[in-house]
Amino acid sequence: MSRILKSSNDYGYTLIESLFQLIIFAVFVQLFLLFFYWKAPIERHYSDTTSLSWEMFAVDLQDELVNVRKIEVHSNAKGIQFVTERGRINIEQNNTVIRKSIDGLGHIPFLTAVSSTDFRLNDTTLFVAATMLDGTRKERDFEVGIYP
Repeated sequence: MSRILKSSNDYGYTLIESLFQLIIFAVFVQLFLLFFYWKAPIERHYSDTTSLSWEMFAVDLQDELVNVRKIEVHSNAKGIQFVTERGRINIEQNNTVIRKSIDGLGHIPFLTAVSSTDFRLNDTTLFVAATMLDGTRKERDFEVGIYP
């Protein structure tokens, strides 16, 4: 047992070994700092989920308004109703969600965390304004492709 515990290397910890470990430590510290330098702008960019969800809503709504036969705004300006080859489509605010239904069936959420909405139609331009729960206001004009 004493032979196993006894090592043949009696020189100890050398200066070369300590310099090598110091160099490795310095490289890891640099990579660690570089990671946090890169992480901060990425977190700032993706922390605003309201803008991202609004842009996705805008793309989806514009896609729906391409081939419309007839469009009208609800009397309370909380939604719109239009007719396409797919049927009668309602897009309206219900509680804190703007949702879509086709022929009165199903409710597909379009935008969440909405406090209030305002839909206005001027010829072939639809103006949509939404106030989010965090207080920010988003506005966008949409072109309606009306085809008889």
